[in-house]
Amino acid sequence: MKLSHHIRKPGGLSRFWVLAAASVLIVLAAALTHKGGAAVRTPPLQPGGQDTARPAATPASQEVAPVRAATPSHAKAQITPTLREVADIFGFHIGSIMQPKMFDIPSYQEVLGREFNVFISFVFMKQVEAVQGHYDFSGMDRDMQFAREHDQKLFGAAPIYRAGVVAPDWLVPQRFGNFGRPASEFDKILKDYIETTLRHGGDSYFAWEVVDEPLSNKNQPWEAAFGRDGYIEKAFRYARAANPNVILELNETFGQAGIDRAKCDEFFDMIERLKARGVPIDAAGTEMHIEAQQLRPTYLDELKYFLGRARQARVQAYITEMDVYQGPPGAFPDPMERQKQIYHDVAATCLADSNCNTLIVFGLSDIRTWLRAKVRDPREDAQPLLFDEMYQPKPAYYGILQALVEHAAALKNANRKPGGR
Repeated sequence: MKLSHHIRKPGGLSRFWVLAAASVLIVLAAALTHKGGAAVRTPPLQPGGQDTARPAATPASQEVAPVRAATPSHAKAQITPTLREVADIFGFHIGSIMQPKMFDIPSYQEVLGREFNVFISFVFMKQVEAVQGHYDFSGMDRDMQFAREHDQKLFGAAPIYRAGVVAPDWLVPQRFGNFGRPASEFDKILKDYIETTLRHGGDSYFAWEVVDEPLSNKNQPWEAAFGRDGYIEKAFRYARAANPNVILELNETFGQAGIDRAKCDEFFDMIERLKARGVPIDAAGTEMHIEAQQLRPTYLDELKYFLGRARQARVQAYITEMDVYQGPPGAFPDPMERQKQIYHDVAATCLADSNCNTLIVFGLSDIRTWLRAKVRDPREDAQPLLFDEMYQPKPAYYGILQALVEHAAALKNANRKPGGR
């Protein structure tokens, strides 16, 4: 597959001088402190498992302006460089999600287009094929148009997930046994849906999360019809046939306190088993819905373990759904500072391994987060995202921005050393 479909072209290394100064201004502007920088990254894995260095940097004709002082939340902030301006320099995907109920809000569109170079486009079967054989691509078309207008790429999610979330009513005539259809009929439905949808998305989508949470959910009716490995294999093969040029990702959640190592091993054992049969899995994704008050002291080591298993399995590593619940009242002296540190440290850990080239935050503004709307144990006080309810950047935003700038500075220093790339 062509790498150009997956990694954005980096900007020139001459911009690092400006970015190094910007890193200091970020700290001053947000009244934040962080020490240390990201390590120089090892070469990434290309889809198909080949080690390769990032595309060579090209001379820059533009410089990134330094970060201006932060403004109160009620005022309109002017922030440069943006997250995507720094991330684009070294070909890193920094993303958010499309939230259709927020789309008509001008501030939402402004921030989504300004700050991120990718976003998740939710493509659920119950919306796209609400009536069997009749496809409604209006949501995909909206996302594709917005991405074109803002020079972004899309990450499609998720053809296969829990039936209660993504399945239309017609799909399962009964909720037990064989779910009301023979396996051969489900096979045709799955093939038609995946191939039709991915072909419609074309090259606007740089990646597809083909299957979500196969260890955490039964993902019916597919598991009943084909078994867990069987439905994953079918879905990925149909996706590859539909579009050979996109990254195909398998996604899982590993808990709110870090990454559960036993589940992580089960996940990668499954990936290695499937890849040994030729199943075209290009990337492994971990959700990071973190609860700060539950977070284990070893959470960064656990993330590094996930990254190591991904490299061992010869797949790229994605952080697909990150948010950080700041904890209940009184849990931390400064919950926003603690949240900022977590965002920074997770981003820096990902950036230190070039095989981890994507970090997606699961939402834009605290005004709308899934944590407040959960059926079980809702977090009504949740402020887990990078922007506050007025769409102004929070300390968490500066945490990720500083991790990006620190990595840019580390690359600049490495480039200046004899033998540095």
